[in-house]
Amino acid sequence: MVYANGTGRLQVVRGVAPDAPPADMASAEKRIGILIFEDFSLVEVSSISEVFSVANQVRVPADAGQHAEAPNYSLRFLSSEGGSVASSCSMRIWTEGLETRWTNECDALFIAGGVGARHARNDVVLKKRLGRVAPKIPFIKAIGEGAHILAAANLTVQNRSLDFTGESGHRALPSALSNPLFIAEQTLTLDDPKGPIAAALSIIKRDHGAALAREVSERSIPGAWQKLSTVLDDTEAGGVRQKIDAAARWIRENYVRPISITDAARVAAMSERNFLRRFKAQIGLTPSEYLLRARLDASCMLLAATDLPVDKIARRCGAGSGDGLAKIFRKRLSISPTEYRLAGRRKLGDGS
Repeated sequence: MVYANGTGRLQVVRGVAPDAPPADMASAEKRIGILIFEDFSLVEVSSISEVFSVANQVRVPADAGQHAEAPNYSLRFLSSEGGSVASSCSMRIWTEGLETRWTNECDALFIAGGVGARHARNDVVLKKRLGRVAPKIPFIKAIGEGAHILAAANLTVQNRSLDFTGESGHRALPSALSNPLFIAEQTLTLDDPKGPIAAALSIIKRDHGAALAREVSERSIPGAWQKLSTVLDDTEAGGVRQKIDAAARWIRENYVRPISITDAARVAAMSERNFLRRFKAQIGLTPSEYLLRARLDASCMLLAATDLPVDKIARRCGAGSGDGLAKIFRKRLSISPTEYRLAGRRKLGDGS
């Protein structure tokens, strides 16, 4: 929660934030920013900060050979220009400017909701600053009306995205994916006061697992985990579907070049093992089979529509050589590329 100190500023109780972490914890620090504006929702903001504060006190269960440790979340309040910002109930919180080095290295950004969002979405300077900062932040969550600010800044949901809590641990995508931004406002428009808490717990769950997220939930709102876990599962399922769809599109767009399972899993921000399992369940093919299908489809189109030599078609479709393409055709279609071409042209001739 928040309180006013002697200077009239508001600070987070339990110190979730600007203080530097111990030296041995610095590498594990996750920076969480909350963007606020005049007339923002104090209830939502305080709920989020409380969740991360509780998380910092709950120790992660130790694996074999490792010591148990507490999560290390550093939280700061941000605004367009920095300074004192009033909530909808007139309490003021001291903020830092949106365009700072700390924000540029932020792991996640929450955009507050509340009645003030309707006015903030018309703030031209705020929108421009958010547009410059957002692509540098791997994970963004808008709470309630905060989604209107994202929309006004032309920052919509990107399926080609990287969640900073993704299992791969990578913070950048291959160059084929132009925007590393992942905006998940669609999961947070819950008509329920627990919405902001579910948003914060979704990050904790991805970072440290469901067991710790449940412990934090029970300490924050005793007895609420059953409903919150359902929300988190739904959110996670939707996110996984989007990631798999993005990886499938990326395979289709890049079948010409060598592609490994590692590459595709990185696009989906998943571990290879989880990616393979999820991809087969959702698409119905393994990633390797899907890639082969993409190359086969492209080859068939070029064989039917052009007079290019088989070797050249093979190179254009990522099959390497004419012999490599011939192996694919014999295995999948039981004929050679040349026979496929002739059969297709005979059909056209018969049709004319």
